[in-house]
Amino acid sequence: MNKMFRTTSVVVVVFTALAMSAYAQKPRPAPAYKIAAIKIVPFNEQIGKFEDEITSKSDRSFFNDLSISLFVTVEVSGEVGSFESGRNLVIMVTEGKKVKYSKTQQIGLIGPEGNYHIPVFLYSSMCSNVTITAKISGQKTVSSMTRRVPFLCGE
Repeated sequence: MNKMFRTTSVVVVVFTALAMSAYAQKPRPAPAYKIAAIKIVPFNEQIGKFEDEITSKSDRSFFNDLSISLFVTVEVSGEVGSFESGRNLVIMVTEGKKVKYSKTQQIGLIGPEGNYHIPVFLYSSMCSNVTITAKISGQKTVSSMTRRVPFLCGE
């Protein structure tokens, strides 16, 4: 009985060690990243200054403003200190029906406040509605956001 008990104990210890070893080798994936915000700040090229941010509640539009560029930052939120290889931010900007800008960038190390910011600068002159769409790829949970800025040119 004593020999059988020892053999059983050894088997249990070996299986427990193997199970813990396999568990320890599989890192826990970080929770899904999320697009927290798209911040849009006009830059007036005539005076060389940034203007007030265009918020999602703003009704600001631009008519024949050929010297307005847009500084855009896409804010991604996630677990502080996490980095997941293969998670990318895809940014697509259209002016009317024409693609003005397209970028795919690896999302870097999430900062101490739980965010990572990716900048985009859209140069003037814009004469059709500008649509900025950001989407996270490389994770099961879909996260996307779209913002629009009305531009129009004419007489």
